[in-house]
Amino acid sequence: MELKEPELFDYLKEFYYSDLEKSEEFDNWDCISLKDKMFIELKSRKTHYPDLLIEESKYQGLILAAGIRSLVPWYINATPEGIWGFNLSTIPQPKWQDKWLPITTEFANRTSRTKLVGFLKLEDGILF
Repeated sequence: MELKEPELFDYLKEFYYSDLEKSEEFDNWDCISLKDKMFIELKSRKTHYPDLLIEESKYQGLILAAGIRSLVPWYINATPEGIWGFNLSTIPQPKWQDKWLPITTEFANRTSRTKLVGFLKLEDGILF
């Protein structure tokens, strides 16, 4: 089952975090659950991988945004094989490496560039 970020947001709101709200200050799918003290970045992947990629800039931005609000930083990924959530405050920081990747996966622009990325191990997350 492939979920896009809006569908992932709706699913989490309906079944897990009834107070989930989209953050107005950040990009497309940062959201907040004040009841559960979570600041969440949502990501939808078309392919399942044994480790899930996170850009270093997203990671640092998520840690910072959550910290400013006294919330816990979460990175939640939907893949065709399930939905995994990572509490970034309780798992090891990824080892960062340069990878040649598309600038964006959501638009027609398929230009690539080097990005600093790390990989989150599925066993460090929770399966929703």
